[in-house]
Amino acid sequence: MSKSLFVSINHIPVKPDRAGDFERMFKERDRGVEKMDGFISLDLVRPGTRSMMGGPEVPGTEYQVLTRWESREAFNGWVHSDEFKKAHSRPVDGTIFDGKSYLTLHDTVEGVGVQKNSVEV
Repeated sequence: MSKSLFVSINHIPVKPDRAGDFERMFKERDRGVEKMDGFISLDLVRPGTRSMMGGPEVPGTEYQVLTRWESREAFNGWVHSDEFKKAHSRPVDGTIFDGKSYLTLHDTVEGVGVQKNSVEV
């Protein structure tokens, strides 16, 4: 049975012709989040496609940064930490973006999640 986790998703609209620049910038980011108590994982998800059931697929422009935490308190500890300030203090080329990013915060439903054996990626 899986326990409840906390998930933050940062939705970041990126200009399609600047995707490579964004991914490179993200790979070179400060990795302080990985040292934080309660941090579980981080994934950068490329824009996918959207479609209504059976309708045409429309390409997206929104990257998503998914972080998983042991609790909301652990996530809040990150947001209020010196590591967070350091990670978000370097200059960023604003011409990469295609609008404002936004954050969604989620609690998982306990007992529903499934995790296969850990795979190195």
